[in-house]
Amino acid sequence: MSDGELAGSNLVTVAALLHLIRLLGPELVAGEHRDDVEFLIKAIQTKLRSTRLPKDTSQSDIEEGLLNASQLLAPVFEDLRDKAMRAQWHDRLLSVPTSQIN
Repeated sequence: MSDGELAGSNLVTVAALLHLIRLLGPELVAGEHRDDVEFLIKAIQTKLRSTRLPKDTSQSDIEEGLLNASQLLAPVFEDLRDKAMRAQWHDRLLSVPTSQIN
């Protein structure tokens, strides 16, 4: 989809999400923040606000688009929190010495 096919707040929403995907790719592969999901979510929210946009984008489109992106990301954040919690429980269970399991 080209920029010509998107307009206004939709362009901002898509640009913001693509920006995040580009930023997160290396982090997810490296796994640097896999144990601190809240740090990762805060970093995503910060980077979302620094999305590069076309200069002629109106302020209202910026605000609406970033709100749309935030709303779309909310369930992703909840899923990340859930997966992180399950991974932490899994790690804790694996760290229990087998002599203590009865």
